[in-house]
Amino acid sequence: MSGDYMKASLTICLFLLSLGSLLAQDEFFFPFQSLIGQWHGEGVGFGNGKSKIESSFSYVLGGKYIEVINQSKFEPTDSNPEGEYHEDRGFISYDRMRDQWIFRQFNIEGYVNQYVYVDSLSNSQVSVFETESIENFLPGGKARWTIKMLNDHEIETIFDVYFPDKGYTCLGTNRLRREKE
Repeated sequence: MSGDYMKASLTICLFLLSLGSLLAQDEFFFPFQSLIGQWHGEGVGFGNGKSKIESSFSYVLGGKYIEVINQSKFEPTDSNPEGEYHEDRGFISYDRMRDQWIFRQFNIEGYVNQYVYVDSLSNSQVSVFETESIENFLPGGKARWTIKMLNDHEIETIFDVYFPDKGYTCLGTNRLRREKE
């Protein structure tokens, strides 16, 4: 075999491996593929009125995870004249042992949420995550995060909290638009 043939063969093999890896990543994260990108928009609720929000969903660590980052700046209110800032970061991963999508979220307020993807409430346009554990929250409390794909360039996120004596209550809703690439 000539050196040029071996180089060409190696290049083709590396290309096919890379292509296979990218295709597998898209198939692996299929329920969330349409969320990948940068988003911005407005929110209402969360006890603080209106907010501006920036969100991103991106493949990280060799495509094994989707990193989710949300940053909200709330307008000043009478009770909070400085306004408020919220940030959370998390990762969506797939737990093969449980055959379950998991979203682990860390909030600036000190909450750590571990959500599971709820197949029975989700479909191609809606992804629903419910907590299976929350650090630093009241006993028996839960949270639900719903992402609705409104079209190719808009999503709505809804954050509901479950209080043992009240059931689920919507704390806030965000409407986001995909940033142009």
